[in-house]
Amino acid sequence: MERVVHGKTTIFNLLCKLYDTKFGEILIENENINDLDKDSIRGNITIISQEPYIFNLSIRDNLKLVKEDLTEQEMIEACKVACLDKFIETLPNKYDTVLGENGIVLSGGQKQRLAIARAFVQKTKIILFDEATSALDNETQEEIRQAISNLKEEYTILIIAHRLSTIVNCDKIMVLEDGKITDIGTHEELLRTSNTYQLLYKTEIKVC
Repeated sequence: MERVVHGKTTIFNLLCKLYDTKFGEILIENENINDLDKDSIRGNITIISQEPYIFNLSIRDNLKLVKEDLTEQEMIEACKVACLDKFIETLPNKYDTVLGENGIVLSGGQKQRLAIARAFVQKTKIILFDEATSALDNETQEEIRQAISNLKEEYTILIIAHRLSTIVNCDKIMVLEDGKITDIGTHEELLRTSNTYQLLYKTEIKVC
């Protein structure tokens, strides 16, 4: 029997229907994604990666790429949700500041928060974070975690993370080993029941 092993990013690719599932099924609101067209699925999912692409435009125009009729109020609200508004107020041209090729004037964390603001403007039902905080320092990661927390009441959020500090407040955490989900629970539950999770947590504490 052929053994198919999938990693975390592969699962995201399956969710986005970059290729079809051959075994099992993926349901979105009780609909099998194999019965949905790719445009319908991708139109309701936003992916925020470790290196989100920022266009050589102003902050305002980067946000208007996903909503042409974006209002001033919507723009400011999106940046507040993404914990980016205070930084923008320090810029000479504020929301009209041009960011350079791939947002060269922004730090990694600021790029992440602009991508979160863009997702908030886009209003997709599902937001996927693919190792979005892995290269950030602890202070910046905390700002991203707060931004994610600001979104969770309105969206379904899925997070791929090696750094457990990113996911400790998630409603449900799944531990993936060798392509299989071995444990499911909250942070507190997994600390009691999952040897793998306990080891990861202890290792992270030592590193910090």
